[in-house]
Amino acid sequence: MPKLKPNDKEASSRVVRACISNNMDLYCLNDENIAVKLGVTQRTVQNKRARPETFTLGELWDLSKSLKLTPVQAASIVLGRPLTSKEVREFILL
Repeated sequence: MPKLKPNDKEASSRVVRACISNNMDLYCLNDENIAVKLGVTQRTVQNKRARPETFTLGELWDLSKSLKLTPVQAASIVLGRPLTSKEVREFILL
């Protein structure tokens, strides 16, 4: 049976989860550390990581500070897709 392509929402969620997970690993943070910084429970962080569309804008701002997201990562999270090299070049030249 052929493998199905994920729908757009699932593809966007994967990008967000990847950005968050990568920086959590990079800075040795776990769900408990993030929960304290966001002022929520550890289970809430786990639920939001599983379904990133439930993050509020304020939580994303706090999360970006805690995880030290790069501008490219932050833009990828907002857009829900990886930025192309052309978009990164244009972003840098602004």
